[in-house]
Amino acid sequence: MMGMMFWWPIFLLFFLALPVMLVVGAYLFYRKPEQTGGLMPARPEVAPAGYTQACLSCGRFLQEGWVKCPYCGSAILQARE
Repeated sequence: MMGMMFWWPIFLLFFLALPVMLVVGAYLFYRKPEQTGGLMPARPEVAPAGYTQACLSCGRFLQEGWVKCPYCGSAILQARE
């Protein structure tokens, strides 16, 4: 009887902490990297002046005449006129 009185707080902490840890771990694993959290959402990235298109591979903005992305090295598809 006395042995069980020692173990019940440990079992209580284990069964309360385990679901909380699983939920927090799942949230951290499945959240999007762009999410910053908090009350204010992150501002969308705006293209600087002179940059008209974005790289299809990495998503960074590119200048008009570039044929290769300087950030990731992928070829840029040019619009045919």
